[in-house]
Amino acid sequence: MSEKAENGQMKRIEMDGASIEAMIRSAAIDELRSDSTELERRQSLTRGATALDAICGLSDRQGTGAVWDVLCELNRAQLLSFATFAISEMAEHTEYHWADRPDD
Repeated sequence: MSEKAENGQMKRIEMDGASIEAMIRSAAIDELRSDSTELERRQSLTRGATALDAICGLSDRQGTGAVWDVLCELNRAQLLSFATFAISEMAEHTEYHWADRPDD
């Protein structure tokens, strides 16, 4: 179980940029298909969640420039699939929601 930070929140995973990049690549989210096995899907998404937590920690420690340094090393399919996964995770685990359009 993760340790708690001084503010009471869980500490982020601490990894360097190259390790996070390798974690995103090894997650292979871009290779998941409808016929992927449940084990493949679970392993891929678990690695993706670990990479997401680590990249958030990297942002906390070194800023968004360090995050962009990691993301720019990914190929287009890896970047799009990881970004889609990240948005999905954030929407599911935060108070994020689409803004309603005002009635015309």
